[in-house]
Amino acid sequence: MSDADVVIAGGGHNGLMCAAMLAREGVSVIVLERNDWVGGGVVTRELTLPGFQHDPFGSSHVWIHLNPDFQKLKPELENYGLKYLWSDDHITGHPNKHEGQGIVVYRDVDKTCDSIAEYSKADARRYREIYDEFGEIQDGVIKGMFSPPTPPSYMYQAMENSPEGLRRLRDYQLSSRQFTLENFENEHVRAFILGWATAPQTLPDQLGTAAGFYVMIPSIHYYGQSIPEGGSGMLSESLRRYVEANGGKVVTGATVSKFLVSNKACQGVRLEDGTEITASQAVVSGLDPFQTYLKGFADDELPAGFKTMVRNFVFGDVTIARVHYALNEAPSFRNGSEMDKTAFQRIFGTVADIDRQYHEIAQGIAPTNPFLWTAAWTTMDPTRAPEGKHTLIMDTFVPVNLASGEDWEQVGPSYIRDVLLKQLRSYTTNMDDDNILGEYVETGPSLERANWCFHKGVTTGGERILSQMGPFRPFPNYANYRGPVDRFYMTGPSCHPGGGICGMGSIAAREILADLRGGSADDDDDFEF
Repeated sequence: MSDADVVIAGGGHNGLMCAAMLAREGVSVIVLERNDWVGGGVVTRELTLPGFQHDPFGSSHVWIHLNPDFQKLKPELENYGLKYLWSDDHITGHPNKHEGQGIVVYRDVDKTCDSIAEYSKADARRYREIYDEFGEIQDGVIKGMFSPPTPPSYMYQAMENSPEGLRRLRDYQLSSRQFTLENFENEHVRAFILGWATAPQTLPDQLGTAAGFYVMIPSIHYYGQSIPEGGSGMLSESLRRYVEANGGKVVTGATVSKFLVSNKACQGVRLEDGTEITASQAVVSGLDPFQTYLKGFADDELPAGFKTMVRNFVFGDVTIARVHYALNEAPSFRNGSEMDKTAFQRIFGTVADIDRQYHEIAQGIAPTNPFLWTAAWTTMDPTRAPEGKHTLIMDTFVPVNLASGEDWEQVGPSYIRDVLLKQLRSYTTNMDDDNILGEYVETGPSLERANWCFHKGVTTGGERILSQMGPFRPFPNYANYRGPVDRFYMTGPSCHPGGGICGMGSIAAREILADLRGGSADDDDDFEF
């Protein structure tokens, strides 16, 4: 007798989302997680001092609110501890130490355009145009993000027969840098837009990334930005509680080392301690492709050449240098009170500064004048720190490997102090040593230790290049969440639509349910197992 209908390897938020949807439909599930906690990249922990709750990895929740399956499940998750706090007015700040008050992105697009117009009225108009066009593509964007990707020709066929469509297709081929320079004129606005676009660790000159502007800009106004009260990990905890309340099991401290194959179908998993756990219907991997296929399967269990294709999967060469601070006061920015009202800031200088940072990354040099990403979520959620105190995340992108041969774990603390903190102090008035009560530094090696799916410290699940997006993610012919072995499925950031907190485990769950009931994933009929 099998241990469950479905066994899921990996208790990240996507594995848990997959389990929650299956459990909701009466499918018995077991989730197996290597760590002693669940959540993967969506966790909350005390890292600095007692009482200070930090989000080590993902913290801003935007894309998950586009997920229709999550929206259906969210009212039930609220019964298990999930409560979202929203940036109802000020969303992100973009400080400027050279001129003006900086740019604030508000939930209200008109207020945002007014902020941009302080630098360029033409740029404000273009921003508004991109926002206005989203209404025409909104349904397609949501379906495209949260369904198995369509063949690449479909978009071309839909758009190539009209002059406007062909012009848009041309824009989609541009890099983020090309699109920014073509569409915006002011230097600060350009840096704000380009810096925003590189958030998923895409490179500024990477072709085909410009399509993201037509989603990135409008979505923040349509859907807003939120954080769970108590920390990002409350999403994962509520999913775990929901799974268990609906008859499923979530087992921590359980490292999957092998996927069991018999009669050309996956039958279960073997844990590191030798325990075997079997599934009567399906096995799901929420692990990255290297753990899943290079370690989890023997060569003769996979199609010829499959492991070569896996080895060609590229995670990328960009990782993060990050510090978590426990603070007396949240940062106070030189740009004034409106900037201080934003919990979340993206701090970029000029386009030339951005170019320089990525050139240094390509050379294996720790960036000398880096951008900063900072967030004091305690300004929105005081429960995350002792009364009157605050937390702060600060990071930047750096090369995975340093050309000098130095180890990031050794040089990280001094780099944070001498470069990143110095940069932050040039934009703020109160980030002196007396304001800092404690710190915790995170770099590539510690990121990978915390989560083996962060291969080499890369947190995106794989580089977002054209050859690894849509119908090619993670591999051609395997973008429908089904693996090369019968009854074997995949989920997580190495699958479409990629990294980020979006709950895309729901897509794999719908595909599994469709296979179990012999219908279509678009069939909304209730499933009875």
